[in-house]
Amino acid sequence: MAYDSSGLNRRILLALGLAPSFLGASGCTTRSIDGSEDGADGEAGEAGEAGEAGEGPTTGASDDGTTNATTPVGSESDSSPPPPMQVCWPTGGYLEWELWMPPGPEGQCVCDETCQSTALAQWNEENCCDSCWYAFGQAVCSEPLGDECHFLVTMREDGCGKGRPLLVDERARLAPVMERSDWSAPTLRPAVESLASGHRRVLAELWTEVALAEHASVASFARFLLDLAALGAPPQQLADATAAMHDEIRHARDAFGLAGAYAGRGVGPGPLPMEGVTAGSDAASIVCAAVREGCIEETLAAAEAELAARRATDPAVRAVLAAIADDEARHAALAWRFVDWAVRRDPALGRVVREQLARAAALVQPSTTPSRLPDDVASAHGVLPPSVRDQLRAQCLRDTVRPCAAAMLHRRNDSATSSLS
Repeated sequence: MAYDSSGLNRRILLALGLAPSFLGASGCTTRSIDGSEDGADGEAGEAGEAGEAGEGPTTGASDDGTTNATTPVGSESDSSPPPPMQVCWPTGGYLEWELWMPPGPEGQCVCDETCQSTALAQWNEENCCDSCWYAFGQAVCSEPLGDECHFLVTMREDGCGKGRPLLVDERARLAPVMERSDWSAPTLRPAVESLASGHRRVLAELWTEVALAEHASVASFARFLLDLAALGAPPQQLADATAAMHDEIRHARDAFGLAGAYAGRGVGPGPLPMEGVTAGSDAASIVCAAVREGCIEETLAAAEAELAARRATDPAVRAVLAAIADDEARHAALAWRFVDWAVRRDPALGRVVREQLARAAALVQPSTTPSRLPDDVASAHGVLPPSVRDQLRAQCLRDTVRPCAAAMLHRRNDSATSSLS
């Protein structure tokens, strides 16, 4: 399958009041993402299963989340008691991070809120130029070593092509996850019977990440609504932003519904931390946020959801992604329409657009995230393999975001537009 930029370009250009032919013949409308995408078959799934049961000792996880470094291959680690002495060995998990902290007040090694904040701060410091933003995932192992606690924690990607992120101090803000059923759409039932338990667990985690990002998008649109009012935006833009909040609530409920179906229990958001969440203080900061969160991230999210929907074979997953793709394209068009309106009022804001487009290159750097699922399982259930996702983001930025920004600024007679083309 390929990324078809024509539909998304058309919606954005129409929102800008430009003819879809404005980009001319120089804009590529269809490019191959992965020449082997349509060749996935049962062999890939079998290879993935075999990879989980290779030779030699491996690590496993007990029910309490600690790592058993001596679990023999093929054993049922979930039913085995943890060893008397816990040892944190790397598990090959998702974006692992080692952390040393003093014990808690009662001498226990528990990764509490302070521990989680420290882990996130150290991760961000060490990975300042990564292509996405991250949140604390979980502590997969905790052990006392001398006077300190050794934690093996995982970081979770967020704010990266999953709708409009709620950015606070350059970091995406997410709610914690908790067990609850009121946020789960009750009618979504993906086919899970034939999935391996490990694959179900990963799909539950990945769809929970999507759901938390969609949940945070509700707050992001609430902030955008305040920004629109602060600049005196037209009433239709405020009405569209309000409608977008309702869309994001539906997206979150659908994604939590899928996550819960894969997990076999209710999944939902906890309280979303709101410290530091404020509306924009001036036109430049408001336009900066709209370009980054809307024109760039929501455009990328629309492209990702559209391709994921076309690749998905599970009917429930395909339906959710198709609705998300259509809504995110409309949300992206709203962001473009607002930025265009703001730049028309103050042409000097074109500089902000150019600066954010220049920074956008960092959002499409090749990911170092390992694939956690066989490609056929991932695609069937709405997950783009990292390599496919990387290529899609690069192509969407090149064939949609940058040309549409150039077209918008060119119409404003911005002399610096040529640097975007």
